Amino acid sequence: MSSNSQLIEALIKGFANRAENKSFLISNVTDNFLAIRPSGNPITAEGLVGMYNNADLVVELSELVKIHRLEANTDWGFAAFTLKEEFSFKGEKNNDLSSYSMIFKKIDGTWKISWMQRSSGTTDLATWN
Repeated sequence: MSSNSQLIEALIKGFANRAENKSFLISNVTDNFLAIRPSGNPITAEGLVGMYNNADLVVELSELVKIHRLEANTDWGFAAFTLKEEFSFKGEKNNDLSSYSMIFKKIDGTWKISWMQRSSGTTDLATWN
């Protein structure tokens, strides 16, 4: 059987694969999930998926670079990780190395993402050492 840490890592990898699975969040978040965007504004999973499905947004690459911290208890967990994200919005190219933090909750025996926050721009990976 997979450990709690392995199950949370699988959720992170599933989320990171947005170029292939834009609707991953819908079935993998808690009912009260919110994400804090770099602007500081919260958004629901449905709102994020709507953004990912917008014709003006073309996700070319979304891959996990490194999980910097992952802590798991019996019914909650926390992770901080970096994604490499290449996308264009209305034709404007973006090439980001973004830091994410997520809080996870185990609901009826299943791990779900409860909270997410994304940085903007480029992360200095050396700060994680």
